[in-house]
Amino acid sequence: MIYKEAIQDAISMHDLPAEWSPELLKEADLIASKTKKTKYRKDLTNLPFATIDGADAKDFDDAIYCQKNSNGFSLYVAIADVSFYVEVGSKLDKEALKRGTSIYFPGTVVPMLPERLSNDICSLRPNEDRCAMVCEMSLDSSGQRLKYKFYSALINSKARLTYKQVESHITNAQPLQGAEVIESINALEKLTTSRLKIRQSRYALEINPKEAILELTPNQEVKNIIVKKPMRAHKLVEESMLLANECAAEFMQDRFDFGVFRIHENPDPSKLEVLKKYFQIPAQIASQSSPLETINYCLKKAAEKKDDSGQILVLQTLARAEYSTDNLGHFGLQLKQYAHFTSPIRRYPDLLTHRMINKSLAHKKSTFNKSQLQDMCEESSVLERRAEKASRQVEQVLICSYLKDKVGSEIDGVVTGVTDFGLFVNLEAYFISGLLHVSDLPGDRYFLIQGTNTLKGKKTGKSFKLGQKLKVKIAAISPLDRKINLVIANGK
Repeated sequence: MIYKEAIQDAISMHDLPAEWSPELLKEADLIASKTKKTKYRKDLTNLPFATIDGADAKDFDDAIYCQKNSNGFSLYVAIADVSFYVEVGSKLDKEALKRGTSIYFPGTVVPMLPERLSNDICSLRPNEDRCAMVCEMSLDSSGQRLKYKFYSALINSKARLTYKQVESHITNAQPLQGAEVIESINALEKLTTSRLKIRQSRYALEINPKEAILELTPNQEVKNIIVKKPMRAHKLVEESMLLANECAAEFMQDRFDFGVFRIHENPDPSKLEVLKKYFQIPAQIASQSSPLETINYCLKKAAEKKDDSGQILVLQTLARAEYSTDNLGHFGLQLKQYAHFTSPIRRYPDLLTHRMINKSLAHKKSTFNKSQLQDMCEESSVLERRAEKASRQVEQVLICSYLKDKVGSEIDGVVTGVTDFGLFVNLEAYFISGLLHVSDLPGDRYFLIQGTNTLKGKKTGKSFKLGQKLKVKIAAISPLDRKINLVIANGK
């Protein structure tokens, strides 16, 4: 069966630790029995926290409570207190560091922590007392953050909401039940409106490439590829998490002068040149624009033209976000400092951030060695890339398998890569690219013109270039190799 084979292939090819030893599972059971109520925890069990996640989520990292008051807002972001359960140097801690992150495949996950912890004892499940790390923030009526504090708490989530439910509530399609939670969601909606204005005013990048959701049949074959709908409800959660993450970065910078930062550096100038050519930015404007202005100009143009490939090209131009002990800021979010604090169940760097905050709160002498921490940051960045590659690999195998009965069909595509051996053509409707080999380009011999992302015919002078729309035909598909061979549809 292709599904199992695809996942098995990804696990062996990327050397993913996908099994739990009996020893580790035993440790997880022992940890789970650890008593929750400890004297230093603030009791917030009466506050109407709610989790907001996708319908199929099983691990609830975060819960939110927002209150509107006379001079602004109080926002509480409660995050699963994984550091309370997973102690430094324990077998589970070493295994979590080795895994680095949970790896998500369509329909399944290879978790960073055993399910006894990730889906049960650490997860902020509704109507159950749970240990949490809380970032409590005060914001003024325009959404500007005034002050914040971190502390350990005990919470009891009053509702497990899905994005769809929240969306239906805020668009008045179907109001939520439960007065306390409703008040909090309504306040959060008002705060989010203000926060999005602030985000816009600092020119943070708005990149919204279309995302695919693979709908699987009960026997795990792709029955449909649908586009993930962007919802306002996502923004309510996203803006709350951004605020908590920013506070965590500020806290580490202030207390330690280093930390586990999520950094995003400026784009490579040579990649920016390619982008300027693609979007045909006039030379005078191009020479006077900062990298941020250039990227935002391109994103605006791509959005106006509904040019998905343009968005993909912008993404390819940007540097990769990484983890570092040095605070180098975040280009995409346009923030001076940023960290990952909100997902310790599924990301190891967030667990490190929690430990640093806890150490400072306990007024214990710092035992964090910056160079050791930097090694962990670098390893986490590598493991994050590994997880992305493995996930994408499985997704591509499944999409190729779904497209097998479309061999011979004509499809609209856009050139998103030009090499001396051919064109990579993005089949936008199916979220995958195929190769149009240079030898299959009709009527001429084509050569790469260096530095221009163009293949040009020797006799005819006809050219194929980045961003060009083409009608192509699927000539052959090899699902497990993730290869799609394309030819020009009309052979001209």
